[in-house]
This record gives sequence, C-alpha cells and structure tokens, in this order.
Amino acid sequence: MSTVPLHLPDIAQPDNLHLLRIPLKYLTHFPDNVREDYGITPAFCKSLLAKQQVVLTAIPIPDDYDRQEGEEEFLFWVIKGNRRLEGGRKLQLETMLCLVDLTMAGDRAGLFIDQLVENDSDFRVPLSAFEQAQALFQAHQAGASRTELRQRTGRTRQQITAGIKAGKISEQTRRAARAMDHAWTLDDVALLAEFDGDERALAKIQQRIDWGHPVAYAVESVRDELAEQAAQNRLIAELEQTGVRVTESRPPDALLLDSLARLVDGFDPDPARHASCPGHGAFFYSYNKTQPEYYCTTPAAHGYAPPTSTTTTTAAASAPGTSTRPRADEPSRKIVIEGRNAWPRAGTLRQQWLAEFFQRKNAPKSVLPFVTRTLLDMPGPVRDFLTAAHRSPLYAQFGGPEDLDQALRGASSGQQAMMMLRLIAVAFEHQMTKAGQDCKNTWRPDKYSPCSRADAALWLRFLVDTLGPELGTRTLQPYQPAPIERALIDGTPYRGDAPADQADMVGEEPAEPAPEPNEAADLEHDSAPNEPNEPSEPSEPAPSTDDEPALPHDPAPAGSARQDLAEVTSLAEASPEVPGDLGDAEAA
Repeated sequence: MSTVPLHLPDIAQPDNLHLLRIPLKYLTHFPDNVREDYGITPAFCKSLLAKQQVVLTAIPIPDDYDRQEGEEEFLFWVIKGNRRLEGGRKLQLETMLCLVDLTMAGDRAGLFIDQLVENDSDFRVPLSAFEQAQALFQAHQAGASRTELRQRTGRTRQQITAGIKAGKISEQTRRAARAMDHAWTLDDVALLAEFDGDERALAKIQQRIDWGHPVAYAVESVRDELAEQAAQNRLIAELEQTGVRVTESRPPDALLLDSLARLVDGFDPDPARHASCPGHGAFFYSYNKTQPEYYCTTPAAHGYAPPTSTTTTTAAASAPGTSTRPRADEPSRKIVIEGRNAWPRAGTLRQQWLAEFFQRKNAPKSVLPFVTRTLLDMPGPVRDFLTAAHRSPLYAQFGGPEDLDQALRGASSGQQAMMMLRLIAVAFEHQMTKAGQDCKNTWRPDKYSPCSRADAALWLRFLVDTLGPELGTRTLQPYQPAPIERALIDGTPYRGDAPADQADMVGEEPAEPAPEPNEAADLEHDSAPNEPNEPSEPSEPAPSTDDEPALPHDPAPAGSARQDLAEVTSLAEASPEVPGDLGDAEAA
C-alpha cells in the first residue's frame, strides 16, 4: 500500500487538531448536548462493534469546569458523535478514535451551532435505496463478504442479499423506478431485478404502484399475469395447430358447445369431435385466460335454431333465474375469479413478511395485549387450530423452535409473548389459506370458509393498524396490505385490484355479447348467500360441495329447460342480425 507524503510544501499539519485513540474512561458527553434520545439500536451497535467508521470530535474539558461526583476522571467532552460514544459505552469498548479540535475550545456559541448543522436533515441527505444498493454491490465486488457487510453496516442478511441483487439492475431500470411515485427500500428495488430491462413489465408494475399497491404485491401480480399470458399463448398455439379458430371474443351468432348439448338431443360437446365443423371456434374470457371457451357459429347444422323474437321474449319473461347480472351486493363472476387469484397471492406475501417479523428478538408493545385478548376471546381460527399449530409447516416457516424447553431457557417475557403470537399467527394463516379449498372464499361475505371474513379482518387489522405503527425500522417495514386485504380491514366489498374508475379499462377484451343464461344461472348459484342449512359458525366443518364458480363449460343444473330457452332469448336480443335461414324452430 502506498503512503501519502506529509512533508510537502502545500500540505500542512495543523497544531490545533490531533487524531488520538482515547480510552473511553476519559470521554463524556458535552454537558449541554441538546440531543435527548441517542437512538441506540442493535443494528447501530453491530456496525460500531465491527469497525468504528467515523471518528468522534472532542475538546478538552476546561480547567475551571465544576465537576460533579463521578466526573473526576473525564478529560474530554465529545461534541460530535455522541451517539457513537453512547454506543461504545453499551458495547464496553476500551478506546475510540477521536479528533481533538482545539479550535472549538472556548467557542460556546459555535458548539451549539455545530450540533444543529451536524444533525440537520437539510445538510445531511441520506442515500437513496438505489444509492445504498450501488454501495453494497460495489463493496461486495471489491471483496467485502456478505458477513462483513452485515457486521459493518448493521443490516440483516436479507437486506444485504437484497442490496447486492438490487445493485445489479441497469441504469435504465433505475430511471424507470425513480419515475414511479414510491419511497423505495432495498427490498423493493431488489424485486425489480427480475424485470430488469423489460419495459412492458415495468410499466405494469408502475401502473399498480400508481393504484396504491405495495411493491411486493404489484410485482407478484405482474409475475402471475405474465405467467398466465404465457400459458394462454401456449394454449392458443396448440388450438391453432389442431385447426381450432381462436377469436378475441365470442362471435354474436355463436352458442357455447355445452349450451348446444342441452338444447339438442344427442349433441356431444366434446371439442375434439367438432374439429372439422366450419363454425367451430374458441375464445378466452379476459378474466380467465387459461380456460378456452368453445363455441359454434353454425348451430343450425347441428339441428338447432333460435326461436322468433316474440316467442322468446315471452318465454324469457316467464323463465325464473334468467338475470344475467348479480345483485349489487354480490361480486360479479369476473371479481370472483380475480379475488380467488388475489387472495392466495396476498397470503403468500403476508406469510413471507411474518417469517421475517418473527426473527425479532423483542416484542412490540401491542403483542402481549393482543395475545391475551385473543386467548380469552378465542376467535374461530384460534379455537379450531391452535392445538395443532406447532405441527403445521407454517410454524417452521415462522421460525418456531423445535426444542421448546431450550427456547424457553432464559427467554424474556417479550420473547415468550412472541412465541405465543407465533402460534396464533399459524392458526389464523392456516385457516385463511391452508385448511382446504374453501379458504379461497375467506374474502367473501356470502360463502363458507374455515376462517370467517370477520375473523380474517380481526387478524389483518392487528397486523396493519395495531402492529404497523410500532414498526418502520430500517430492518423491517410495516406490513402493506393488498387491495383484497384492505377491503376486509375496511369492511368494504372487494371490487378488484384496479381502482373503480379504471376497472373497465384494465385487462378487458372488446365488448362481448351478454352472457348466455346458463352462465347467468351459474353466476347466480355462485353468488347466492349461504343456504339455511349451512353452518352459522364459520369455523364449523366445511360443507362437502365445492362452490367454485361454474364456468360455461360446466354441467348445467338439473331442470334447466326454461333457462336454455331464455339463453337463446338473451342471445337473439343481443344479436338482432342472426341469419334468417335459422328459422324459428323451437329448442329440441
């Protein structure tokens, strides 16, 4: 290593500044230091212990200072770096590196001005998340190990990994992210690495951030959307390869094959049997891109033609259950499918956050009161699953100890509170996402779920509204709820991830004909309130029947003859230009 020559004509060594390594027993705080809280955190102490990176500034204590009891041995006042001095005391360091500034001795006014300037946010601008990522990445490239970075910066293992990952993203992606209205963290920036250089994906992420989505949820949503689109592209290629015409929407004169099967005796709706039919085709609903819907534009060739307008209008008016839209307080079929994708997505991200939260060594103040009330009130998920919680995979994911006796030895009351909260968290999360197929209904007020909507809201409110304000440290940010979780917290219906004023513009195909009545009937069945014989307590054993929303290719409910007639009514009214050669034959 080269050394800097100190004996040069334009380099001077001042007589009134001295760099010394001073024992802590000689150092004390400037008695008029205005800082009330030194803010000593474990991360700060770790960094200080690894290597003191910034020297303290000290001045000699004046000879005429009236020392109090216990101050006899002190020789220097620390005027800059009082947090570092306090951290050194907690760590019981022997010495600290100090710059003794004799120019400040006797300048009492200057000491107060320096405190203000030294700690004023206008003069000290922290590094942005992007700049922190660059620093961590470059330090790692220069030879610093992850362990060294963790020790010297006081950051967690996850943050070091995220920082190095984030530091690799291109300048193009950094510019795109900076343009988004968001206060970025290292973890947030690291999530963009997967889409580095993908302008289309970054634009989708920005759209969701603009909607107010947490970055993790926005990224997960785009990841799912891209995977779904890729799956649809593969399906379209397979369909076209087998000769199936794929259209953007259902043609106005088309009937679904399942509908024809109910209207024409002996008609087989198996798509494979209709490959040679000139009217055979398929389309995808915009909200269900991985399930092709098969149709036929030449139903007359199979023995069916729609009735006349007069006949069908009368039949439709008298046919029960022919409404094509859910009631105002029920989710539409599109929202049902969107919600059943959004709910497990949010659950995955929430459980990842909980796994990080339970790495804490101390409990926030709100934990013990919540644990106590929960054990007294015994909400359904806790009552039903608490005794089995320690056997759930979530227990291990949340850091549950294998040897409880060992974990309890020497555990503080706060650590014991965290142990109890972990079991409660496992109970809620299992019943909300893992207990069975019906967990997908947790967000819905009209469907059974092992965890009721009210109990799920109780747990989410604790995480977001109660626990959240106590967090916000550099090592762990408060949990940011997804839109579907926010709906439960606020007690409002979930209306999709997009804002209401943009819901019709996002991910929608061109306007399609009104749904066929068998679709409407399925929708009514899916959106109907629980039957009287369903359990009043949401945590009772689940009904055996699965209430997935019936898609148009699902079997029709029994006794649907009048609905089939009404189906054609809906189609005929929506499509007045039906070819005249179909005649006015009645349904078979």
